[in-house]
Amino acid sequence: KQQSQTKHQPWPPRARCGSARRSALGARCGGPLGSGGSGSSAMGKEGKIRTKASTEAMRWADDDEGDGPLFREPSSMGNEFDIRMKNEPDGVLAAKKIVDHIGKRGVCVCEANAPEQLIEAAYFEASELWEDGAFAPPLRVHDDRSMLEAQLWGQALKDEEKVVWIRDATTATGATAQESSSSKGMNALKLLAKNMSDFAAGLGELLQKEQGIEFDRIGHAMLSCYTGDRQYCLHLDNAHGEEDSPGSLPDNGMRLTCTYYFNPHWDPDDGNQGGLDLFLTDPKESPASASSAKKSPKLRVAPHADTLVMFLSDRMAHRVIPTRGKDSKWFALTVWALSGTAMNQMTRKMMAMRQQASKADSDSDD
Repeated sequence: KQQSQTKHQPWPPRARCGSARRSALGARCGGPLGSGGSGSSAMGKEGKIRTKASTEAMRWADDDEGDGPLFREPSSMGNEFDIRMKNEPDGVLAAKKIVDHIGKRGVCVCEANAPEQLIEAAYFEASELWEDGAFAPPLRVHDDRSMLEAQLWGQALKDEEKVVWIRDATTATGATAQESSSSKGMNALKLLAKNMSDFAAGLGELLQKEQGIEFDRIGHAMLSCYTGDRQYCLHLDNAHGEEDSPGSLPDNGMRLTCTYYFNPHWDPDDGNQGGLDLFLTDPKESPASASSAKKSPKLRVAPHADTLVMFLSDRMAHRVIPTRGKDSKWFALTVWALSGTAMNQMTRKMMAMRQQASKADSDSDD
């Protein structure tokens, strides 16, 4: 029933995968957000966390202030890519180029070179899941710990009203009945999710060596749908403050955000709704606030098929481009590369903050 939505592609058709080395997503991940499953290890060991937070208090209340100049935007032919995997015969050199782009700008936009059949199958599965009501709120709060974690994940998920977590068979033991039911018939989505995680994990060693970005696990893939008349919030996925700053949010462990768009019905006449605006601040540190980030040059990405966007989770402010109308739906898969050490420290700090708040409430009652 979705064939009418996927019949045309205004931008040039992609070449099919040639070899495994040349394809980011075409041949071959997975972990909810903070699962930390050992099966998704990126590096096999943990080291010093080398992230820098702004020395100023993080201020992420979006305002009506205008955006800065446009650095780059899609043409009528689609996105301008930093890397086209079909043109990269050497996977190691391609990874080096990607890491160099991330080091210089904090973001790299790739044409991943996934087969068209896989993309269209994934889009069909996502559409079926949406029509079947399989999308649900991304976080379930059922105890003190999950409530604390929801506060931290809320930064990255603030625009995600309903999602589907893509779990493979080996990690689905904690899934709800709804999630287990919806996971059936998601072969293409699972394959794309696995390929994304493998690709992100493969960048780990170079990111650590060249940029000091360390992670040791990959979270479960999150399927999002952007639709309806909506405005979205500017945010950082990991808006932590200084480690010893009282009252600041702890580091939630997110290091690298990878978002893949697989919408074969994109048309330049529709604009770039459902895509992504990234604000190109200094990638060596987090911006002080939403206001300061919005003054920076803006990189605009259309949500058309085979677009993979990778950026630093705690340094690059970004915002989903406004959508309009319920007939248009824009799907994206996102995975996060995570630091297990930071996540463990986060949980302890959040529990300590919770205990301090409870004690303060108790003292005030006395």
